Amino acid sequence: MRTIIAAAVALAVGGLALAGPATARSAGPRPAAKVAQDEYVFGERSLMNINNMSMWFQSNGSSANNPLNSNSGVTFPRSTDQVIYQDGVIWGGLVQDGDPQVLRVGGQTYSIGTVPGTIISRGVAEDRNDPSVRIYRIRRDYAIADLRLDASELFGKGLSSVTDADIAALRGQYAKDWREWPTAKGAPFYDRDGDGVYTPQFDGNGNPLLDGTTDEPGVANGDMVAWFAINDLDVGTATQLYGSKPIGLETQITIWGYARTDALGDVIFKKYQITYEGTATTPDDAVINDMYIAQWSDPDLGDAGDDFAGADIGLSLGYVYNGQTQDSHYTSFGLAPPAAGYDFLQGPVVPVFLTDENGATLLDSVTGDPLLDLTSEAIYNFGRRPGYKNLPMTSYVYFAAGSAIGDPELGAYTGTEEWYNLLRGFQPQPDINNPVPFTNPITGEDTKFTLDGDPTRATGWNDGIPLPAGDRRIVLDTGPFQMALGDTQEVVVALLGAVSTSQLGSVAKLKFTDQFVQDAYNSAFEVPSAPAPPSVNVVELDRSIILDWGWDPTTIVETETVASDGFAFEGYNVYQLPAAESSLAQGTVVGTFDLINGVTTILGIALDEDSGIVLDVPQQIGIDVGIKRNLKLTVDNIRGGPLVNGQEYYFAVTAYNKATGEDVAITTLESSPQLLIVKPQEPPVGTRFGEQPFESLESEHVGASEGGVTVTVINPTMITGSGYDVTFSVDDATGETVWSLESGGTMIVEGAAQISPTDEQVPIYLSDHGFEILVAGPPAALSDWEWEGPERWISGVDWGGSGLFGGAGIGPNFFGSSIGLADLKPVEIEFSRSVTSMAYLYNRPGYGYVDFVEVPLTAWVVEDGGRRQVNFAFVENEGSVSQNGTWDLASEGDDRNLGGREYMFVLDSDYSATALDRYVNDTPGGTMDIHAAVWPKLRGSREMTELLVDGQILRLIPFKINTVDDVFSFNTIGATTDPSFIKEDLAKINVFPNPYYGVNAAETSRYNHFVTFSHLPEKVKIRIFDLSGTMVRVLEKDDTDQFLQWELDNENGLPVATGMYLVHIDMPGHNKTKILKLAVIGEQQFLENF
Repeated sequence: MRTIIAAAVALAVGGLALAGPATARSAGPRPAAKVAQDEYVFGERSLMNINNMSMWFQSNGSSANNPLNSNSGVTFPRSTDQVIYQDGVIWGGLVQDGDPQVLRVGGQTYSIGTVPGTIISRGVAEDRNDPSVRIYRIRRDYAIADLRLDASELFGKGLSSVTDADIAALRGQYAKDWREWPTAKGAPFYDRDGDGVYTPQFDGNGNPLLDGTTDEPGVANGDMVAWFAINDLDVGTATQLYGSKPIGLETQITIWGYARTDALGDVIFKKYQITYEGTATTPDDAVINDMYIAQWSDPDLGDAGDDFAGADIGLSLGYVYNGQTQDSHYTSFGLAPPAAGYDFLQGPVVPVFLTDENGATLLDSVTGDPLLDLTSEAIYNFGRRPGYKNLPMTSYVYFAAGSAIGDPELGAYTGTEEWYNLLRGFQPQPDINNPVPFTNPITGEDTKFTLDGDPTRATGWNDGIPLPAGDRRIVLDTGPFQMALGDTQEVVVALLGAVSTSQLGSVAKLKFTDQFVQDAYNSAFEVPSAPAPPSVNVVELDRSIILDWGWDPTTIVETETVASDGFAFEGYNVYQLPAAESSLAQGTVVGTFDLINGVTTILGIALDEDSGIVLDVPQQIGIDVGIKRNLKLTVDNIRGGPLVNGQEYYFAVTAYNKATGEDVAITTLESSPQLLIVKPQEPPVGTRFGEQPFESLESEHVGASEGGVTVTVINPTMITGSGYDVTFSVDDATGETVWSLESGGTMIVEGAAQISPTDEQVPIYLSDHGFEILVAGPPAALSDWEWEGPERWISGVDWGGSGLFGGAGIGPNFFGSSIGLADLKPVEIEFSRSVTSMAYLYNRPGYGYVDFVEVPLTAWVVEDGGRRQVNFAFVENEGSVSQNGTWDLASEGDDRNLGGREYMFVLDSDYSATALDRYVNDTPGGTMDIHAAVWPKLRGSREMTELLVDGQILRLIPFKINTVDDVFSFNTIGATTDPSFIKEDLAKINVFPNPYYGVNAAETSRYNHFVTFSHLPEKVKIRIFDLSGTMVRVLEKDDTDQFLQWELDNENGLPVATGMYLVHIDMPGHNKTKILKLAVIGEQQFLENF
């Protein structure tokens, strides 16, 4: 059984993301080589590119170097420029295995000393040609994610060049790696059923189930995870690094990242699980003494010639930043230079022993073994290990290319000796017995921590002394520790970064980000999550687009109701992005739709980039406008002006939440953006849409209700041309009025709840029919109240009623009523000194019947045929000054403000001058037929006895609710086709720009030239000829996109010459052809000498 010892390091980067060329280390921008999908060998090289940073790595352990062009391989912000040319992990120690070469070093720098595969047994590695010996990479959303940007980066081609076959191959590889995840070799997985065996489950479409109950590959809830294994057993490979023989180390590498918009979205995590398996001659008692592990890096932050390095010892952070206020590579993106660095999140695990007052180690009285100090804890495998501690960064060194201190010598054993000195914090000299220390030029003292000042405060030793800005190397060391044969060290590194408004602001932000990352790691990534990202459908229309995230009820529920503990869904943001690779920070918010709950601006702790101080700053700005799940866009909010057909635009829709508690560190989280690439275009050839988006459809109403139906067209491409009826019924279980929608005898919606005026007005979207519908039911309340006659002396005590200042309402809302809402009618209470009636008197608080008495009023129900006198009841309050056996309002003391609680009830039964048993034996409430209830009081200082005169009427009018007698009907106009439309549309086929003068305004890169054919039908074949009649290119398409690009190349992929071209367009679906002439004037090109 292996003894497990743990160590961990983290590499993170923070900032923005833009599109741009790859950067050549030696000569400025140079494009990555294009790789055809069928030539790409999955598993030999891969990318971690789920968030704002992308990093290349290879199955032999090579890291942070682009295998497509041998250039810098870490891009930050994603798709801008590069920050790391190459990095690697170096280990070294004194190997006691009987071989005379005791000091050995291995790992990866500019040469790679490892090969793919695990070690099966001592000295025996896996066959590198075995198909299972490869990189495995998964992402949780691979089945539904838009993989175009992923494929573009992986295959080294522009977004416009990514084919459906590329995306299918990439998605297929994700599926293959998910199914074949090598848990038997050690790849981590979530063993949800606890049986120790990886058994993922899939739905009927072959996509993985992600319900949290089935096994999944991955670690730490990462959104993208890669795993592979390497070893140092190959003698030739090991010795060509620095002349050291193999040690027999197997390293399992797990790389992961998070698709988040907070600091974790700027980090790539790398876990190295290093096991001492031994060579074929390693004895059982072999041990490695004084072993160290280092994170080595050759950072090239934009222009490599102006870099500075630095370290924060307390954070175990080593980093690179720009030596000048601007970097020529980042200026073209409108960005200040970023900062990037490495953090040992978890150093090696070493034991901590109890000692006495003299510092001597205490021993167990029985076994004689040293006693562990169980109050000390180390982090290992996201858990805690008592009696141990994690080593921090124990030294940090830097040097500059071309300076007196240079890179250790490759291919020679001298390099091993130089590296062992570096691992211990000394200069890379070959004499390990007399190492040369670094000297702090500020203090004149020897140090193992170079550049440990703070450049943001200009304190301590900062770069620039004694060396000017230039090409740097940085080394973060940790150790020493010991490994016996069979022991395992687990090292986790985070690569992180940040972009601010200045190069020093980026350093401050990097340190702030690192603290968040360390806290997240220490908590085993038990951090709250943003809402699930909305699922968005895109509708491309003539000079407009529709973003629709309300089409999938399942996703809506997941986004709006499933939340991390302590958080609740709050709203949606819609962004337009300047480029496909841009981050949200670079985008423009074109819409925010949040709950109407009084929550608008959400503040959160963040680094103020101008002052460098941590402040509460706005992180979300809502407007209490209400939830909406679709948006029509007609304006380009990035460049200004209307949307243009055929032009690609980039959007994202996110969801955000808010913390439900107070005084919390994290107040809001926003979902990761799902890139939406859209292209406005006219309807398909020969088609005209009958309805326009976001126009309202009129409905006809049969019935008497005051309800309403609002129908709004969302997606005209889905409008059916059918007629629809909205009908109503009463739910047997709840007694509530519900509605249904049918068309041609087919039920589309059944038993849906009405929206009342007090509810948030969120319609139901019927994506299969292209419209949304909101069925409004009037509230169970009064719609109005009136006073007729001389001066009003009566007012109301506000009990929550809907009339008379809250003092009057419908019967069901007071004590209840036996009358259904649909049967409520307007009532009138007519006051009079001369015309009285008999009424039922009840005594409060028991509400028992008291007497049948005379009152100075009559009660009426207003019906179509006129009005009908009905019975009346009222309450007197025991002990009130107005408790006198008749209805009059208290006019003295505290009772005046409560009206003596002489509640009034207008009943439904025809008036009877003699008492009816049904009321004598009942109390006001749900069994009594009450139309309206009033809690009256005297108005102001007025007196009832003075102002009550004949002809004064209080009229109460209830809403007319939707009933089974109400039907709302509406019709839609579907799309139509016509031969005349086809002829008209085909005549529009063209190519632009024409002529092509060396550049196209739509081109995003100097390496990407094209013209665009427009207004094409679904299926076309385009043949392009030069004037000699030679066919230079054939283009085909068979999809709904009306546009097709020609990248001005021939069939061999070479640029075409300047000249005139004839374009023959064949449209077999319409039995038509068309000829166009195209002039191409190519830009003047020069060969660059590197």
